[in-house]
Amino acid sequence: MSDDFDDFAEVEKPRDHQIDAAKERLMEAFFPDDAVKVYYGRQLEIALEDEFFHWITKKALNELVEENQISFGVEMLSHHKAHFYWPRRHRYARRQIKETLELIALFSDPEFTRALGHHGESLADAGFARIGFRIRQTKVREVDGKRWTETNHDLDRLIERDGIRYGVEIKNQLGYIDQTEFEVKLRMARFLGVRPMFIARMMPRNYIQKVYRAGGFSLLLANQHYPLMTAKLADRVRRVLGLPVLCISALPDTTLHRFEAWHERHLSRRGKD
Repeated sequence: MSDDFDDFAEVEKPRDHQIDAAKERLMEAFFPDDAVKVYYGRQLEIALEDEFFHWITKKALNELVEENQISFGVEMLSHHKAHFYWPRRHRYARRQIKETLELIALFSDPEFTRALGHHGESLADAGFARIGFRIRQTKVREVDGKRWTETNHDLDRLIERDGIRYGVEIKNQLGYIDQTEFEVKLRMARFLGVRPMFIARMMPRNYIQKVYRAGGFSLLLANQHYPLMTAKLADRVRRVLGLPVLCISALPDTTLHRFEAWHERHLSRRGKD
């Protein structure tokens, strides 16, 4: 469940006209001539995700660097590469890069990312119980004697209510779920004969549409959720980097009821068939 800071670096996609719009938006909002701030790639992808897919922003940044419109640097951490961008006239970027690297090192540490994953699953488990869904299995690879062997993946949960079962994938991370993993999990749900469900901070519209067409549901949380004992770190990450992270002890009722209402609508439709 760790956040991958470089998850689109090797994805080759045809050039999209939205890249030009993203470049214009980046230069206007983040890199005007008098700007004196350094950003790392994930910050900018998330800042513009209401307007552009993450990979569009990534490609726009790459082109701006190639055109020599902005400065660029790569910093190596134990488990990640962090890409940094800043205005060309900004002469004192190093201090900001150092502060950001210190934060990235904290929230990308493998022990911490495992804690994030466990916390996301705990929030989901408690939420399912509150709205009457039973957890039938964890680490799901087999349902009704049908066993998935195509890859080594599993689904985080198998839940059930009203005779309808969902294969659930829970991603408590900043970035999108990896595209290959996403496609595999959809195929797994279809093979196992369950509805797919993804719980994530954010997913691109085309992913959401694929889940819907497969008869499933995407529950988007808007924030990454840190364990309660890390409230000070969450506050620092939110304040310094502007990233959508929160400490919560339970998923809000309004969030859970979006899924429950969707489930009941589909249950009602099934009863009319």
